[in-house]
Amino acid sequence: MRYEYTITDHEDKKETVKAMSWKKMFKNLLVRNPKFSGWVTYMNKKGNAQTKVINEGKVVYKPEGS
Repeated sequence: MRYEYTITDHEDKKETVKAMSWKKMFKNLLVRNPKFSGWVTYMNKKGNAQTKVINEGKVVYKPEGS
C-alpha cells in the first residue's frame, strides 16, 4: 500500500489503515461506519502532514491548498 492513514474518532480511539488513495480509504471507512465523525491524518507524496476532519460522513475541513 502506498499511504498510511491514522483514523481517530471523537472518543480518541486510533486506528491505522493502509490504502492506495484517499478516495479508497474514505470509501472503505464509510462502508464500515456511514455516520463516522472524527479526523484522518496522513503524509502526502511530498511528505507534508495532512489532516481532514469528518463530521457525520462528510469532510468538513480541508487544509489550505487541498
